[in-house]
Amino acid sequence: MTTTLPYADDQLIDATMARALHTDACRDHALVAWVVLFDLPAYPERYAARLVTSGDPPFPYLLLADSLAGIRDMLPPGLDRSERHAGDPPEIIEMWLTG
Repeated sequence: MTTTLPYADDQLIDATMARALHTDACRDHALVAWVVLFDLPAYPERYAARLVTSGDPPFPYLLLADSLAGIRDMLPPGLDRSERHAGDPPEIIEMWLTG
């Protein structure tokens, strides 16, 4: 399921679609990751995970959940967690990378 929203190019997806998009991205890109964010202007007080790749933006696919555990449960299996770095924007919580 993909839902188009009026927030730039964001497309809300569910966990099933996330797995399919992740699999496709891994075929075409050297780097595939999910960036976990919190409290974005368009999604206040919610957690989001955006699929990003080594390709050019935009990166429109977005998972949304009310909790960090909820967002983690929606991510594709087999990813490795990376802590946020000091230079990351404050909305970034963590990243999940293909192992």
